[in-house]
Amino acid sequence: MRIQETIEVKQNLVINARERGKLVATREGHNIWLDLGREYLAQLIAYQSYGPDVPFRDDRVRYMGVGIGGTAQTTNPLLLNDPVGPLAPYPGLNTQTDDDPTVASLERPVRVSGSATVTPGIAGDIWLGQVGSADPFTIPTECTFRRAFTELEVSYGQFIAVPLSEIGLFTSAADPGTSFNNPVAYDTFDPLNKTAAFTLEVIWTIRF
Repeated sequence: MRIQETIEVKQNLVINARERGKLVATREGHNIWLDLGREYLAQLIAYQSYGPDVPFRDDRVRYMGVGIGGTAQTTNPLLLNDPVGPLAPYPGLNTQTDDDPTVASLERPVRVSGSATVTPGIAGDIWLGQVGSADPFTIPTECTFRRAFTELEVSYGQFIAVPLSEIGLFTSAADPGTSFNNPVAYDTFDPLNKTAAFTLEVIWTIRF
């Protein structure tokens, strides 16, 4: 078997929307491993000093977060930026792409759970969802992470319909209680309108 001389990080992302267990919509993509993710891997394999051994970092992939930003967003931007509209707590533009490795955060992150008030940032707001245990390493050079956003996550309170269009993968260094964390991988996709009728199943595979 010929071994590749260049090590690449490849991703395969599948997002399934299910209503009472029935598949109603799917988004698939091959997102980008960001510059922040490359920096993370480089630091993860090295020690800063020896005896006592001190690694540069010891965080691992732990969270997924979703948002309504990115150029794939097709919902009327006036609605998304309307200061009195239902998505006013999640302001911003829709300019980020999933082929720009310099992306440093979700463009318009939305809360997974917490306060249903108009102003985000209330104590107890949660912006990232923890992934499940990594799938068994049936293929030694790949790892799969899964997260199911339940019916009442993301879409709750006044947020009865949230047109999700971006997603990020985050390490344990991120703070779920704050909105703009640094992802290691990122993707944009055609909007999926998250309501309380649906669960959102995310399957994210990283291959080397």
